Amino acid sequence: MKILLLLLFAGVYSSQARAFSFSNALYAHPEVKQEMDYLRRHPAWLERSRKRAEPWLPHFLPLLRAHRLPDNLVWLPVIESAYLPGAVSPAGAAGLWQLMPATAERFGILVSDSYDGRLAPLSATRAALNYLAWLHRYFDGDWLLALAAYNAGEGRVRRAIARSGSRDFWQLPLPEETRRYVPRFLAAQKLLGRPGPGTPTLREYKITGPLSLPALAQRLGVPAETLKAGNLALKGNQIPAGHEISILIDNTGRRRAEQLITISPQPLFSDSAAGLDMSGTGRLFNKSNPAFSTAPPPGWLGY
Repeated sequence: MKILLLLLFAGVYSSQARAFSFSNALYAHPEVKQEMDYLRRHPAWLERSRKRAEPWLPHFLPLLRAHRLPDNLVWLPVIESAYLPGAVSPAGAAGLWQLMPATAERFGILVSDSYDGRLAPLSATRAALNYLAWLHRYFDGDWLLALAAYNAGEGRVRRAIARSGSRDFWQLPLPEETRRYVPRFLAAQKLLGRPGPGTPTLREYKITGPLSLPALAQRLGVPAETLKAGNLALKGNQIPAGHEISILIDNTGRRRAEQLITISPQPLFSDSAAGLDMSGTGRLFNKSNPAFSTAPPPGWLGY
């Protein structure tokens, strides 16, 4: 077994906050206004999604800034999964960012019979942000096209542009879901506003198997069921041989974990991700928690 703590030394990630440069006219577009009205009719649901997002914001914002992406992209999982880490769609998309298996593997996420990295929030966020940054470049800095492609695929958006002869999102022959997806995100991120920095609560490790989760929990001195609840990507109780996976470990096990780790010479993750309070994470991930299982309002695109 090898355990690797992911750290970031000062100065690796830019701390500069960025914002979308959307005009007021965009928010006055009828389809965006319609979605804002829809969300205003469901304030409790939107607030629950925001509350579920709060533990992750301190960990996701440094990644967004490292990619020079707007802070408000952190609200995209609200319309993808309602910030439910274990969300799986009928089409096979999974996790906070609702990545399809092919997209996940394209951006370095392990998806296997024993482990689904799309359900590992930090790994999935890195992959999703890599994809979004790539889409933004691919569509020459047009965020509406990039967001449409995140939902429908860049090939479908490219073909719609070729058929219509226009790069105006509102004029493209795209699926109805995508035509609603983009204005709904615009509305949601406008209503949710600029995310606050919050207090970091997570510590991420890379672990190479073979190792059973109960054995790891015993070594760390934490309950196996709590460790499992905070690591939904692991489908069973066995970390597979030869696979390096991300795992979240609480403050209770942190001191013991640091006695077991080998620190990488390459800084891979933000020091702001240090220190997981597993009591809070248990509440976050526990599917018996009403906040976790609450359904979205009728007509919602995702979960």
